[in-house]
Amino acid sequence: MQALPGYTNCFVCGKSNPIGLNIVFFKDQDKVKAEFIPESKHQGFKGIVHGGILFSILDEIMGRTAVVTKGVMTMTVEINIRYRKKALVGEKIVFTARMTKDLGRMIEAQAEARSEDGALLTEAKGKFIVVSKEMQKEVEEYM
Repeated sequence: MQALPGYTNCFVCGKSNPIGLNIVFFKDQDKVKAEFIPESKHQGFKGIVHGGILFSILDEIMGRTAVVTKGVMTMTVEINIRYRKKALVGEKIVFTARMTKDLGRMIEAQAEARSEDGALLTEAKGKFIVVSKEMQKEVEEYM
């Protein structure tokens, strides 16, 4: 698997963001993968990972599917998410995403979060618009 670059101050992947999640995403053929072990600072109810944290990671990983399949960056248009089982603080979560449709200026992707033993925790589908070449160049300059 090949590590994908992060965006300097991104909440999800930015290594320079002191309150960020610091997640590294990996290209695995036409998929994107990541792992995360949430801490108590990521909880909503006691011991349970806040849904917004899971949402943020699923958003980021789906957007990155266009980078690995088309070499372009995207911005989120729409996401539908289903929380299936609670994700627990201190337990590794494995995220996987793939692009499901290439619509030219837009892509569709799906992702899931699973516990280390394979139980489905959360699944998402989303639509993402390809950013302009100018914006992509600007983003690449601060990676």
